[in-house]
Amino acid sequence: MEARDVAAAIGVEIVGRFEHGEGTGAWAVRTDTGHDAVLKLFADDVLDLGASADLMAALRARGYPAPAIRTSGVHKGIRYEIQERMPGSQMGQPTSERVAPLRALVLLQRDVGLTGRGPWVEHMVASVTEGCVGYCRHDAMAAHSDETRALLDRLRRIGDAARKIVVSDADVVHYDFSTHNVLVDGDRITGVVDWDGATNGDAAFDLVTLSAFTYDYAVRDELLDTAARLTDPRALALYAAHMVLRQVDWSLRNHRDFEVEWFMGTGTALLAAVGAG
Repeated sequence: MEARDVAAAIGVEIVGRFEHGEGTGAWAVRTDTGHDAVLKLFADDVLDLGASADLMAALRARGYPAPAIRTSGVHKGIRYEIQERMPGSQMGQPTSERVAPLRALVLLQRDVGLTGRGPWVEHMVASVTEGCVGYCRHDAMAAHSDETRALLDRLRRIGDAARKIVVSDADVVHYDFSTHNVLVDGDRITGVVDWDGATNGDAAFDLVTLSAFTYDYAVRDELLDTAARLTDPRALALYAAHMVLRQVDWSLRNHRDFEVEWFMGTGTALLAAVGAG
């Protein structure tokens, strides 16, 4: 069903779509009371991700700039949420000056103690060695080329080697802490959005996620160093392997050849930066 059909059914008006959304994306809407908000739609066949409302509420109670969920429901089999619209614009490429405020955000995610999708390391290892529903899939890399097959084998070895790592299971993990999901206004971080994949685990993973989208390698390495100070440094190889698989797989199935080559290159560089495999 089109987003406009869902919006009409629940009494909001679509005024635009946010850039850089994958899958169903996010839509700017106006409510019947004239307030700006965000409509999120969730397709069950895209990701095997659970609800994040409790985790977001716990973070908001700590002063974290996560959006409030105004209402949620299901319309003709499509799950939706109306969320608060956060101020600011997408951060884009992080700078060195952003690293300390980003670290402060991640510290607010520590030791929340709520449950998500289960044992974190077990989930991370399985995401690399077996794949997930709709993302971190193996089939595209296995079929594409000798180069992608070799990279997939390398990622699997990294995952296998990480089974006995012990890290926090009690933090909130955003799970898609990218340059598009951190909002800023000048020097200030004003919001973190797109929490559909949030779970319990090791919040240092979010800094590794951001580093995978950071193409100034000096800043990337600052983010990785910050992550290594917050967790077992050996976990960074597992987290990097997950992100490389996630990016290359998604790009193979949704993007053009030059974008696949880009993510192969930045992914290989990320693995080298964390000393993986």
